[in-house]
Amino acid sequence: MMGNKVGIKMNEALAVVRFKALSDPARLRIVRILAEPPDDQMLSDLRCSLAYGVCFCHLEERLGLAKPTISHHLKVLREAGLIEVVRVGKWSHYRLLPAGLEGLIQDLGELRKKQKLIQFERAL
Repeated sequence: MMGNKVGIKMNEALAVVRFKALSDPARLRIVRILAEPPDDQMLSDLRCSLAYGVCFCHLEERLGLAKPTISHHLKVLREAGLIEVVRVGKWSHYRLLPAGLEGLIQDLGELRKKQKLIQFERAL
């Protein structure tokens, strides 16, 4: 019984970290960029290969933020388990981690189930 409560607290803590990471507009924009299919500019850029994800240089171009600011946002998203970095030579490529996104979806699904149960109980 005690182990289950610890597991629940760990899951809640992870959910808080993930939702907090997405609460910043710049980080949410980064996640959206990583989720999009590559545009023509990315496909034609010989500096990097999209096989590994979106290159830092493309994030910098799309976001219009300073490099240290982008790096900070990427670090927060990595620590939340939402993205990963793949280093190829001198380039860093970023991509979404499906497990992190699935965790968010599951957390929201649990809230939805609880809300539906409350609505059902009120209807009785």
